[in-house]
Amino acid sequence: MDPNSTEDDNLPSPVLDVMENPRKRVRLENSPRKSWSLMDRRADKEVLQEMGVSLLEPDDGDPNCDAASINNAHKPNLKRKRDLENVNPNINNIIMSPRGKYSPKSPRGKFSTSPGPSRIKSPRSSEKLKPLQPSDQTLETSVSHAYLVDEETPLGQSVSADYKGLNAGTSSGKKRISDNSFNRNSLEEDQRVQLAQSYSRQDDMTQEDTDTFSLLSDEVILGVMSWLPKRTLAHCMLVCKRWYRIACTESLWQRLDLANKALPKDSLGSILDRKPVVVRFASAEIAEWHPTSMPIQSRIQLLDLSMCTIDHKTLEQLLVRCSGVRKLSLESVNLSEAAQKLIGKCANIEVLNLTMAQGITVEGLTAILEGCTGVQSLNISWCYLSEEALRILVEMLPQNLQRLNLGGARALTDDMVTALVARCPLLIELDLSDCSRLAVASLSALLSLSRLEHLALSRCYLLPPHALTKLSSMASLQFLEVWGMLHTASTNALRAALPAIQINQYKFSAIARPTVGTRRTSIWGVRTRD
Repeated sequence: MDPNSTEDDNLPSPVLDVMENPRKRVRLENSPRKSWSLMDRRADKEVLQEMGVSLLEPDDGDPNCDAASINNAHKPNLKRKRDLENVNPNINNIIMSPRGKYSPKSPRGKFSTSPGPSRIKSPRSSEKLKPLQPSDQTLETSVSHAYLVDEETPLGQSVSADYKGLNAGTSSGKKRISDNSFNRNSLEEDQRVQLAQSYSRQDDMTQEDTDTFSLLSDEVILGVMSWLPKRTLAHCMLVCKRWYRIACTESLWQRLDLANKALPKDSLGSILDRKPVVVRFASAEIAEWHPTSMPIQSRIQLLDLSMCTIDHKTLEQLLVRCSGVRKLSLESVNLSEAAQKLIGKCANIEVLNLTMAQGITVEGLTAILEGCTGVQSLNISWCYLSEEALRILVEMLPQNLQRLNLGGARALTDDMVTALVARCPLLIELDLSDCSRLAVASLSALLSLSRLEHLALSRCYLLPPHALTKLSSMASLQFLEVWGMLHTASTNALRAALPAIQINQYKFSAIARPTVGTRRTSIWGVRTRD
């Protein structure tokens, strides 16, 4: 064989055809290069050549692949490394493995004039030429560092195929990147949520450990406690020393309504320690209280002891500490002579209710009238006073008395009424009901009261009906009570004779009484409950 023809003999047959036929060589040089696509229907061998399969390095120890790689190494039309670099501009970022340094590279064909199919710019190749985003570059770098492979190895071809899928904008590549970024974002978000939850748990533990109510000032706590009922205030006093001190403030205990209550022993002293102003003990059962300490004056101004059950010594101890009371009710209470004298020491009394009080004596009544000179409303009805006591009463009544109730004073005579009118000319309301000894002389004496507005003569049977018509001369008189004295016809005739006076409007007297009608939560018009 001719040595000069060695090179020509080793060339593959397709190349020899191109060399022998100039037309084929010109057609190949001038024909446009087509980009590879899955839609192209060509032979499997050509497709594999365009994909660069012929450039793959055979695995070690595979004899079948060695012959194929040797034959394919001399083909000039196969895909070169430069073509792969043009397809993927970021291929240079891949770190070359040590194996790639010694891998054989396919030589350029001597007679190959076409630049190769990968040099043509197709729409997909333009997408491939776009630079990767920072997230994509990071992903490529991580992949390249993880594998450390060469582009001409089988593993390198698989990696480059993944790059092609990512750069081509396929849904799978984008989904992987988006999933990775989503996972990173979700992990960061989870870390932030866990950190916030830990902070919130720490705050909750701190709030649980610290008493936030203690951060408030005494004034704010006092304002909150002012809306609480007395029973709740008593429970608040058991919480701590600070709450006890605030709950004992005098402004929280100005009004006390203990009506119909059963007070235990020595509880009356605790009530006075709260320094109340308005206290109602109506129909209450007050246990004994016998303090041995020096009496301290309380702040009670209005005291209602109507129909309460209390022993003499406890009542005396209470009256000693209530010398500044202005309105006092002892209705249906058994009074000792010492208690009556203590009432006389209450010089500020303006309203005194002794209705059906028991045990009133001449000495006690004298002490009351001598000490209580500022009384304006006095109710001493149905006390069963003797004639001597009534005479002393009429002679010692305060001159500025405006309302008086002597109902049930059966020993009251016309002379006493005349003396009464002369003693108290400023009377506005007078009740002489059930005074069975009154006659026309008493009625004539009452005509001199120029300011009298309300007169009660119920069940005064000695007064003739025609004598009542004389009351028409009293210009200030507005109400007249004559219950049980006249028949219906006589009552209608009296109304016709006294058109300016209202007859039989009120059955019961309200003089000096703390509670009238349905107002059960107030005494003398002042509320007893907050």
